[in-house]
Amino acid sequence: MIGDKFASRHGQKGVCSQMWPVENLPFTESGMTPDIIFNPHGFPSRMTIGMMIESMAGKSSMLHGVVHDATPFKFSEDQPASEYFGDLLQKAGYNYYGTERMYSGVDGRELEADIFFGVVYYQRLRHMVADKYQVRTTGPVDTLTHQPVKGRKRAGGIRFGEMERDSLLAHGASFLLQDRLFNCSDKSLAYVCSQCMSMLSPVMDRVDSDMIRKWTCPTCRTGDFIEIISIPYVFRYLVAELAAMNIDVKLHVK
Repeated sequence: MIGDKFASRHGQKGVCSQMWPVENLPFTESGMTPDIIFNPHGFPSRMTIGMMIESMAGKSSMLHGVVHDATPFKFSEDQPASEYFGDLLQKAGYNYYGTERMYSGVDGRELEADIFFGVVYYQRLRHMVADKYQVRTTGPVDTLTHQPVKGRKRAGGIRFGEMERDSLLAHGASFLLQDRLFNCSDKSLAYVCSQCMSMLSPVMDRVDSDMIRKWTCPTCRTGDFIEIISIPYVFRYLVAELAAMNIDVKLHVK
């Protein structure tokens, strides 16, 4: 199932991102199609060299019909495992480095790059997407930040982190970014006096004779310059924290 987690015996974990029909998968000159197409960018980051050796060892074992010993004490720096299994692959008529020429299953054209093709033991982990999926429309919010709480059991939201933000910025989806980080998070109304440029918690003026109630800036003693703006609630929290350290925040409202 898409989203389920898999891993090799070397800690090279990943999730199933797409399930392709077998007729659309790339194939080798002998007609073999892979069971798993693995993203090679996982090798430089996790440095799972044993998985590459296992791939070459499994491929040579399949071709020669023998069982190989690939324990750490079998090989040395003078005779590394990659050279040993590379020679076995070359004797069987395959590429020394374990790569093969593959062809597109969609249009049959030869792929430009050589594909590393081998036999690796893969296992399915207990992390199933059916047990982890999470949906939230409305729900509880944190009393301090007014942002949605976290946790599937608490009907919380899924964290929209910095990497997700960067991907939307790179894509140019500014309105979607505003919707996720502002409208659906902690949007709140704030009152700003455009004369003293301070964000304030306005107090109601006394009711006058004609029963008209108005907001008044306690600093300027007037309500003629008060503007209403939309801000994230955590910005109000930041202003309060800075005020506790005797730091004032001025807002230029247009």
